[in-house]
Amino acid sequence: MITAVAILGPTASGKSRLGIDLALRMNGEILSIDSRQAYRRIDIGTAKPSTEERGLVPHHLIDIFDLEERSDAQTFAVLAQGTLRDAASRGRIPILVGGSGLYFRAIEKGFFDIRLEAADRIAFTESLRVIPNETLHGRLLALDPESARRIHPNDRYRLVRALEVQALTGMPLSEHVRRQRLDSSREEIAFVKIGLDLERVKLHRNIAERAKRMFERGWVEEVERLLGEGADPGWPGMRTLGYPQIVSHVRGEARLDETVARVSELTRQYAKRQMTWFRKEQALHWLTAEESGLVERAAALVERRGSG
Repeated sequence: MITAVAILGPTASGKSRLGIDLALRMNGEILSIDSRQAYRRIDIGTAKPSTEERGLVPHHLIDIFDLEERSDAQTFAVLAQGTLRDAASRGRIPILVGGSGLYFRAIEKGFFDIRLEAADRIAFTESLRVIPNETLHGRLLALDPESARRIHPNDRYRLVRALEVQALTGMPLSEHVRRQRLDSSREEIAFVKIGLDLERVKLHRNIAERAKRMFERGWVEEVERLLGEGADPGWPGMRTLGYPQIVSHVRGEARLDETVARVSELTRQYAKRQMTWFRKEQALHWLTAEESGLVERAAALVERRGSG
């Protein structure tokens, strides 16, 4: 049985620091499950670990996709599973660190794959183009109440996807999930899941301070350089939170102070969505990010599981 650790929680809560401290204490290696740090060339705005931090502890799954590549949870999960098993085979404890709940779910529980014809998907999406989210959510509630309860009424992509699966397969998305047989090899991995919690006022303060530091470190200049090198703002990697806003600033469409404020606002909203997701995560041990003895408490959870 492989024991692995997952440090989860909202952005700017201190996950990376805890991950490194825990890895140093327990002979671990870091597996980033940040869907944005997986992209090359976008460094400042994704808060990638520094060269010094990577020198302290081996880091994996960072800088693995080009900006124009589309990353998805299923592809990432396959890479993560292989990296996790490799680290364990060398006697190291895999420590997954990040705020992408969907990516972690795919790693831990597998990812179902419903194959649909591309032309049918395009046609179906187009048929819903002018229909408001509220109406789509109502339709899903009638057809697949279980999925409707899981999907936020404003999450248009997932609403359309769930309705698409129902329409093109004749079976609700929730039923596909139930029928999806888990990869039995995943049962060999026992995750110790640690959630970092932080009082909202303090989290918002961290987010604002981190955004300020990112701009001081040259975030605008990083975006200017990427655009100068031919990066397309429409590429998947360039659509990472903060980058479209800075592109607008570079184009003269927004002042710098407006851009900083907007990025902080969007990050706060993102953190709220992350917490909503992780509050529903089962068997997650919540620790307060600023409590004394945080590393010791986290290590005790891991040691308890490893000896159990």
